[in-house]
Amino acid sequence: MSQIDVIKESVRYEQLLREGLKNQAVKGEHLLRDSQYPDMKEVLGVDAKATITNQEIVGDKVMVEGNLDYIIFYVSKEEITDDSPTNKIHSVIFNDKFSNYLDLNNDEHNTVCNVECELEHIEANWMNERKVSIDGILTLKWELYKNGEFEYVKDIEGKEDVQTKKEIETLNGIKGEKDMDLMGKSMLKVTMDKPEIDEILKCEMNLHKKEIKAVEGKVYVGCYCKISVLYRGKDNKEFEYIEDDIYLSKEEELTGINGEMISTLELAIVDEQYTVNLDDVGENRVINVEFLVKGNIKVYSNEQVEILKDAYSPTMNFELDKGNKELTLIHSIFNSEVTAKGILEINNKEDRVEDVIIVSGQPIIKDKIVEDDRVKIEGVVKSYIVYKISGEDFNYGVLVGEIPFNSNIDVKGLKRDMNVVIKPYLENIDAGVEGNAVSVKATIGLCIKTYHNITKDYIIGISEGSDEIKEKKASVIIYVVGDGETLWDLAKKYNTTITELERLNDLEENGEIISGTKLIIPGRAIF
Repeated sequence: MSQIDVIKESVRYEQLLREGLKNQAVKGEHLLRDSQYPDMKEVLGVDAKATITNQEIVGDKVMVEGNLDYIIFYVSKEEITDDSPTNKIHSVIFNDKFSNYLDLNNDEHNTVCNVECELEHIEANWMNERKVSIDGILTLKWELYKNGEFEYVKDIEGKEDVQTKKEIETLNGIKGEKDMDLMGKSMLKVTMDKPEIDEILKCEMNLHKKEIKAVEGKVYVGCYCKISVLYRGKDNKEFEYIEDDIYLSKEEELTGINGEMISTLELAIVDEQYTVNLDDVGENRVINVEFLVKGNIKVYSNEQVEILKDAYSPTMNFELDKGNKELTLIHSIFNSEVTAKGILEINNKEDRVEDVIIVSGQPIIKDKIVEDDRVKIEGVVKSYIVYKISGEDFNYGVLVGEIPFNSNIDVKGLKRDMNVVIKPYLENIDAGVEGNAVSVKATIGLCIKTYHNITKDYIIGISEGSDEIKEKKASVIIYVVGDGETLWDLAKKYNTTITELERLNDLEENGEIISGTKLIIPGRAIF
């Protein structure tokens, strides 16, 4: 078709196909192999973390592999003597691996599966003085997305009398995506008013205050990492706590993006190491921490684009090739917060809680209900607390519990049939003594993305029509406008132009016509 040029554009899109979850039993037995650990008398509790190390789509399944890290606190059989004071609470770290296949029931190509893991339940039980068993439930939550690209006709140029009808539509295209690494380092120093380090019992890291900002051709990423260390003092064997909160940031180049676009950020700590080192006077008072954060940046357009909906020529025959595409459009992306508060009772009612030494938590969404203009969520913060008990012998305890939370989040324009993906993360958690129990208050950040599925009709190409030359007839007709008819419909049907109809009938440009109006139309319709 040498007389006209077809202008095409393409859109990269992300379509949420489905989401689901799968529970997996976690079982194992672990031995105290190292002689540095004394025999166990009683297991107090277990703090566990699951991390995905690899995932790969294989056919209609996704293979998931990961690590399980357990910190088990236990009471030892050690006897306390005057010349060898000791705290009978010890911790030991065990490691395990997990793997599973998720059935996606998927026959689509170019799909991406995002998988996250949560330990819904975990407990450790004493078997003998050197052996402990682990029982729990690991939950794998996944979302399956299709990343694709489709091409459509945006405009037709060349021949002067080609008539085009266009409409403005909103499209969410992926304008940029990038994986990134952030390296974190911290040097924590134990002050002289605290004992030097005998043993690190727990090193906890939590990413919070995450931020992302898109500008012309670049994305700025930042977050804080709170490092919490629980250690045993060398001389008095007391538990001590120190912390640091460091800022991480990075700038990434992404061609074709700007500050008006929507951006999302996912961050996770995938590797962490710490070592105890000597200070200037030769004491174990320095903890060097290094960790790796992996992140994923996505930038979406949220633009109004002009789409060609129809076209014809009064003097030339051509056919419009039409198609349709099922798309998932982003309705909204935003962050919210919810607060969880609760009281956890200690197991032994005879003990008196003196102080909370360290607290950590993991937020888990248990349920979500999508309604018109809002989404309801329910969840828990799995809390792990080490506290001090009044008295000299057996003076520390471990408390594991769940703090519930719920929230009604307003989302303007949300409908019941829309999809909502919510990613929770721990922003902050504190604990204190209340009576003879422990009060917990946590702030949970929520990254919320809402989608709606639509089917859009597009012109995907133009092909040659018949060679018959369109000829105008000399006659003029008087036409009575019917319900719902437009000037475009009449101009195309009677092989003329909107401009000509407006001129002959003294109509305002781009004006509407009313049913029952009589119009002068040149020529005859071509069927």
